[in-house]
Amino acid sequence: MLTNIKNKKFIYISIFCYLSLVLGFILNEDSAGGALYDYNFHLGVRDFFLKDTFDAIKNFADIKSYHSPIFYIFLKYLLFTGETFGRLIFLHISIFVPIIFYFTLKKKISNNNLLVFYLSCFFFLSPYFRSIAIWPGDENLALLFFIISIYFYFSFLETKQEKKRLIFIILNIFFLAIAAYFRPNYCFFSLFFFYEFILKKFNLKYLIIYFFVSFILAAPAFYYIFLMNAYFLEGTFNKFNFVNSFPLTYTVIFFFLIPFLLSDKNNILKHFTINYLNLFICSILSILVYFFFNYDLDYGGGIFYILQKKFFNGNFFISIIFFVSLYISNFFLEIKNIKNLILIISLLLFEIDSLFFMETFDPLFLMCLFLLFDTKYLSNFFNKLSFKKINFIFCYLFAFYVAKVINIYIFLNKI
Repeated sequence: MLTNIKNKKFIYISIFCYLSLVLGFILNEDSAGGALYDYNFHLGVRDFFLKDTFDAIKNFADIKSYHSPIFYIFLKYLLFTGETFGRLIFLHISIFVPIIFYFTLKKKISNNNLLVFYLSCFFFLSPYFRSIAIWPGDENLALLFFIISIYFYFSFLETKQEKKRLIFIILNIFFLAIAAYFRPNYCFFSLFFFYEFILKKFNLKYLIIYFFVSFILAAPAFYYIFLMNAYFLEGTFNKFNFVNSFPLTYTVIFFFLIPFLLSDKNNILKHFTINYLNLFICSILSILVYFFFNYDLDYGGGIFYILQKKFFNGNFFISIIFFVSLYISNFFLEIKNIKNLILIISLLLFEIDSLFFMETFDPLFLMCLFLLFDTKYLSNFFNKLSFKKINFIFCYLFAFYVAKVINIYIFLNKI
């Protein structure tokens, strides 16, 4: 009887999430605020590939697109039968992200499968995931292959058989490489997996395999970029602006941590301590942000930047938010744990150029939070996982989704 009830809940939740995305497709939803614009730009670039794929690949740097040519080759064949049908196919490809996330999360926690499945539906509250699913972009493809790579990382942790471990390392590297071929900044996560596979418990055989497979998979990219001079990454890696990206990234991380902090506030307050050295470092960095932060675009920057832009002058507000974000996020994410520190560094490297968009970290950060970060607060969250806790997080994310829709369609801002 209980099994039948659970099966029905699985079905009801699945149908509701699926129909919400289909409805968004019918209504041409763009709750991200820039997905349609990016899609139209992608169509223009795709036309070069329709004329002559090899010529477009060879002269890709002249096209002035900061997206991977691999994505445009994919888009060329995706839309071959027509835009509407191709977009519908892409929507269903995107749905595999929460599905594989569910099976991956099951490897990490042994809670009720229904609760794990329900938690996996947070993707459908992400305005960025939804918009890219409706207007094809490389973001969801990178997410898909990244989550597959994480799946094989957990498979590696589960088994003690040497042969299987080697296979899972290779599969992890392979799918992470595909994610990086669609969005190159995913290569930064190789720092995390290298530590987990090799440095955490040194194994010479793993080291040799890791570097050999990585070299084979990276060789085409190195040849294309450095020997053919097709340097399409200019907009990302030639315009470092860490003074802006560092505080903005931390404010976005803090924003997505807020529901977890509130849902477990008693336990967190019980363990909360003031570390004067960390307090001093956060203060110095916040002062630097106050004087040197110079992001001044009318789009992007994240939700706290938009609030500063609308209601405050100067950098006082963003520097205070950054101080709180830096101190509390580092406390919650326990960056003394080198595994968590590497993840933070990887995320900080994601938006190091002159433009900053919140969509880079949504739903990516929550994926990393649920699957890769290792803290006592997250362990407590999963140990006491309940529909009440998940609903609280979902209410927060839904409020953000509604705020985004209002902001996009009424105030016409892209954050």
